Amino acid sequence: MKSWTNKLMLTVILSCAAESLNAHAQITNTPTPTHAHIINTPTRTHTHPPRPYQPGTPAVPTQPQTPATKPTARRLRTAALRASELLRKMLDDDSAQLALLLREVLRTELSGCSLLLAMDPTYLSSPILTHILTLPNPTQVVVMDDSDNLIRADWGGGSLCRGHLFLLSYPQTFLTFANTHLRQWEYYGKHVIVGLSEGELEALTRTKKGRKTQHIVGIVKTDTPGEWTIYINQLYSNQQLREVSRWRQSGFTPQAILFPDKISNLQGATLNVVTFEFPPGTIFRRDVNGGLNPYGGDVELIRAFARASNFTPNFIEVPPGEVWGERLDNGTWTGIIGMLGRGTGDLGIANIFITSLMGRRDHQHFSSPYHRSVNCVILRVPPPVPRWMAPLWPFRYDTWIALVLTLLITGPLLYYLAIYSAKNLGEKSYLPTLSSGYLHVAGMHLQQSMSVQANTNSSRVAMILVGLGAMVLGVAYSCNLTAFLTITRQPRTIDTFRDLQASGLTVIGLGPIFGNLMKQSENKYLRELYHQFIPLQANPEKWVREGRAGYITSDHNSLYTVETMNAEHHTPIVRTMKECTWPFSVGVGIQSMSPLKARLDRVVDRTVEAGLVHHWFREAIRIAAAERRQLSSGGRGAGGGEEGVDDEGEAVDTRVVPLNTDHVQGIFYILGLSYLATALIFLAELAIFHHRRAKDLSASTSAG
Repeated sequence: MKSWTNKLMLTVILSCAAESLNAHAQITNTPTPTHAHIINTPTRTHTHPPRPYQPGTPAVPTQPQTPATKPTARRLRTAALRASELLRKMLDDDSAQLALLLREVLRTELSGCSLLLAMDPTYLSSPILTHILTLPNPTQVVVMDDSDNLIRADWGGGSLCRGHLFLLSYPQTFLTFANTHLRQWEYYGKHVIVGLSEGELEALTRTKKGRKTQHIVGIVKTDTPGEWTIYINQLYSNQQLREVSRWRQSGFTPQAILFPDKISNLQGATLNVVTFEFPPGTIFRRDVNGGLNPYGGDVELIRAFARASNFTPNFIEVPPGEVWGERLDNGTWTGIIGMLGRGTGDLGIANIFITSLMGRRDHQHFSSPYHRSVNCVILRVPPPVPRWMAPLWPFRYDTWIALVLTLLITGPLLYYLAIYSAKNLGEKSYLPTLSSGYLHVAGMHLQQSMSVQANTNSSRVAMILVGLGAMVLGVAYSCNLTAFLTITRQPRTIDTFRDLQASGLTVIGLGPIFGNLMKQSENKYLRELYHQFIPLQANPEKWVREGRAGYITSDHNSLYTVETMNAEHHTPIVRTMKECTWPFSVGVGIQSMSPLKARLDRVVDRTVEAGLVHHWFREAIRIAAAERRQLSSGGRGAGGGEEGVDDEGEAVDTRVVPLNTDHVQGIFYILGLSYLATALIFLAELAIFHHRRAKDLSASTSAG
């Protein structure tokens, strides 16, 4: 500042000396007096008007002067005094002080920054422009004769440090621009504004651009000559402006940092966080007064950011059914996207996908990702195969078919082999009837010894081979039967999107986003599933529990839903389909061009590196599942470990499963069927016997 003052003083002295010499030459050579003298200085053009005419004063004729070639010492002293007086007036002059102020700001706060200088046309003739352009900052000059020039300006900058200086005489054009053309603005740049009153400056901080701009410095003229008040904006505060310094006597009083970091410490400000209940990221424990009392992985991430930046999060639930949001015909959005776009919320959480699908980035931006999500389908576990079918489970259907065919073929084979081999040897066959052959084969497969033995070598060899095969089948069956009696067998399940599409089952999801993804998918089965998709607003668990639909959702939410729903039952009732789709990065939603982004990204990255995000989500699932179990058990608590409680309240080791009637019910069904078959055969035989007896009696009567 001292060097600039010295240069200014030297310039003024030289100008005054030149003026004095010029005036002396004119006095000695020209008879006409000159009343108007213009002094060109680096700061302002000063014009001295002619002395007004006083009535009654006689005109003073011009007296010829004696020619002189050199100024006298007296005239030089007069020029120096005039220069000193002009310097004093200049330092007190508002324009001169403003020039000094701006030069100091640019030199100290924006050194090395590229500069966009936007000014009203009235500043074109001001020496302030000349002083600014003499600085080494690369400068783009925009004359704001209308707002179109501001719109056409280069707001990209291309520099890591970007400064903006606005010299205003007519603020309304600039204030209107601050509420329109939102992409024509440098939200992360440093803005210095001259020409607004305190009220107009505060109005600027409330505009669409002003409330998202981190650095705004306002220079406001006071009533004292040569004095200016310096204000800076305050983010997320009820008091939009804060006075930090004043410019007096060619210096700041006190010295202040004009562009401080305002995000690291938000000084307890309240930030609105819009969300809805989407476990395990956001889970609500609603109280009697309607409070949300949220917890979950996403909530803990926001609270970590709040502790790091010293603000208070205020969680706001989106209107019922709007969830992430839906694009309306007029281009606006509902839900979280709409609330962020309108400025109702500062942050948004609920497993938000980082995507530009359907123009989302025009209304919201995102933090750096903290999770890589895929989307899976939750399905109702189909009812198990009835246990009475357990005796059939040890063999597949093709094995049973082969076994039945073996019995049908082996019975006649042994019968005819026994007859013809005995006939050739002149002996009696040990299998007198075909039915006895079937019984013999069945006995061998049931591992029962036969009272009648083969009496020929060929029959004996056949019996040995058939007995060996029957032994292998019997042992394999009995071993598998023991295992299958103790398990619950599930039917064939839906594991792929191809299976899901072929099943015709309805697919549901929260909001329309999954339907839009299906419609645009390159997978033909997913495109076909679009016709089976129904967007829901709430309560998808009911549809899944009733088996009416499959619920497509993120992997975190599917894990939570499956664990909590199954926690209420002894056996699983829902499961996750094996094939998943649509990998997305998940982040925190923020307003477009939000000043919070840089700080939020650092917090997110550090929590991910520390493994805290994964821990928070797993902890939320554990807590929710425990609460569900406790609720379903009536508050008795859930047992853990390997032990359970039987019907009498005794502790039992669940690793050993005693067989009950449910396990072996198939045997009793077979026994019952055998009783029924025996009774039917007996009745048939009885009917045949009575029919033959009646026929014999009729024949004997006719003969008699």
